[in-house]
Amino acid sequence: MIGDWPGRVLQVESHLELNVAFMLLARADVVDIEDQVAFPWIDETGETKTHNFDFRVTFRDGRRAAIAVKAEHYLKGGTVEAELQAVARQVLPDFADQVRLMTERQVHLVTLHNAQLLHEVRQPDPEADAAAAEAIAGIRGAATLGDLTDAMGLGVRGFRALLRLLRSHRLRLVRHERITRQRFVEREPSC
Repeated sequence: MIGDWPGRVLQVESHLELNVAFMLLARADVVDIEDQVAFPWIDETGETKTHNFDFRVTFRDGRRAAIAVKAEHYLKGGTVEAELQAVARQVLPDFADQVRLMTERQVHLVTLHNAQLLHEVRQPDPEADAAAAEAIAGIRGAATLGDLTDAMGLGVRGFRALLRLLRSHRLRLVRHERITRQRFVEREPSC
């Protein structure tokens, strides 16, 4: 399940695809993600085939990327990459603006950890969410998640509410590191 609570089903066929999906969904510039998007293409013999992109991502600026997720060991021999290059040459802007291949090399462990954590706090808690919004209203500069949580007096509910503010991009980490109570956060400039 992805998106705001209760969310919708996203089809994935591997753990790697799931990890890539988590990371994509956590990005501030991603507004939508589609799964298993079929694209008809013509191979070198003239035969029409269908390539299913694992994801098609729509970005805030309107661009779209068709994404193939493949484990590195499938790329040995070059057949998969050659086919993907042939498919990519036929992709037109009405389908996607770019084609990307993502492997386990693009899975950054800190980014993945944070994305999974933010995914797990999707269910709203209206009382704690209101308290978190009030707590960050007074931030000038940066504060730790722990200090904000303690000031709210709601324990883990308050911490989870702050994580939802990170998830909705109303807060951001000062540095790219694993989310913990000790991490400094600041309000997004637009909030």
